[in-house]
Amino acid sequence: MLRVRVNAAGVIGLCLFAVGCAAAPADEGETILAAEQGIIVMNGVEPAFFWEPSTQEALRALARSPLSETIGGRGGAALLSSADGRHLVERVVACALPEGAALRTTSGRSFGGSIGLAPRWSTAPLSDAAARRWMTACLLQSLNATGSRVAIRLTGGHPALADAPDSEAQEYSVRDAIMFGDLFDQVRPTAFACADNALVDACGVALSARTLQRICGQSPWCRITVLGHCDAVCSRDGAGAPTCSAPGSAVYPEAIASSLEPLVALSAGGLTCGVLDLLSGLL
Repeated sequence: MLRVRVNAAGVIGLCLFAVGCAAAPADEGETILAAEQGIIVMNGVEPAFFWEPSTQEALRALARSPLSETIGGRGGAALLSSADGRHLVERVVACALPEGAALRTTSGRSFGGSIGLAPRWSTAPLSDAAARRWMTACLLQSLNATGSRVAIRLTGGHPALADAPDSEAQEYSVRDAIMFGDLFDQVRPTAFACADNALVDACGVALSARTLQRICGQSPWCRITVLGHCDAVCSRDGAGAPTCSAPGSAVYPEAIASSLEPLVALSAGGLTCGVLDLLSGLL
């Protein structure tokens, strides 16, 4: 049984939350693109592997020491022994370290930084709560169990998520989801998601199976809490960066929102409830 917790009071149609998960697969060689277009990533981390208790423990083990040490230590070895694990380590390093930074394993494998949400983790444990939360949001946005890799734009209040001058990131105009939490908390790890698309209102009250498929797949250990419509749990500052609240009154300014290109959103099959007409107006 999936250990997915859904806040019933906040469940407002999540059908658009799943749109970014049904598009055609992208180039398998692309994972992080951080250039003139802002922070654009390819999701595609396998949830079944990500949510395994051993994987989650390996991530927490990485956080207990400098990343430059643990990648070659026990925590790193547990992840580097499989293709899924290496893909996850690639995403961890890319989220944590800035472009130009790299970590090399004892076997000579190299993982490059890209975004830079937790640069101090390279030389010190991931003990800062804010850095742990930024890393959690970045990794949760990487999940996709549908077999597709979809380009999504990431935005949030961290300076590393700022768009470059003359950015083309505005082409990613269809809001998808906001994710936040703290998977690296050694005592009580948390993970939250909400649907961030204004067009979701057109779908009525529904919890799409594709939504859970994206973030949980077939994992029996999935720990995500789906909070429904982001308007109910998040606010935005003048720059559009979200701050979200979780059950228990915890507040997360370290939340990351994702958005899609309209044509990618339109490529999802089986859309009803007038969404195609609404999306067409964005083209």
